Amino acid sequence: MKRVANIAIIVFCLMPFLLTSSYAYTDISPNDAYIMVEDYDNVYILDGRTEAEWMYVGHPGPNKLDMGAFLDGKVVNISYRIWRKGIFIVNPSFISEVDEFFEDIEHVVLITMCRSGKRSVDAALALEAAGYVNVYNIVTGFEGGKDDAGYRTVNGWVLDGLPYTYSGAGYQD
Repeated sequence: MKRVANIAIIVFCLMPFLLTSSYAYTDISPNDAYIMVEDYDNVYILDGRTEAEWMYVGHPGPNKLDMGAFLDGKVVNISYRIWRKGIFIVNPSFISEVDEFFEDIEHVVLITMCRSGKRSVDAALALEAAGYVNVYNIVTGFEGGKDDAGYRTVNGWVLDGLPYTYSGAGYQD
């Protein structure tokens, strides 16, 4: 009887993890994201960086050689965090903006992206909480992690050699 009680306690303690694990977003590499967007019509990259990052740092899109031309219209910029009165806050209209852009939340596949893969985790979790069921996160982001000197030279979309641009490709004004 004591063994059954112990098993019940263990199951009870693990239940939140068992229930949430089937709904948790999946981390993927920039290369895997690129292939998914290329291969499937219903897959989009949701770049959650600020508009300034999007315009001045760049974003996934066709490059000068027209490599990645299929990305045109498949990359959307909706900022997860925005600047308000000198502080970085969660964009209060993030979910409503995503809902407006993507009407079929059960069939669309969203791959979140930010600079280094941290804000995009929060965006992925917010999307799942709002009912999106097919959510992925680019684990290293657009620019990737920092090296010992503090420069972003470790990994990410750009350093993986994937196409990027500074204009067009789904820009949301």
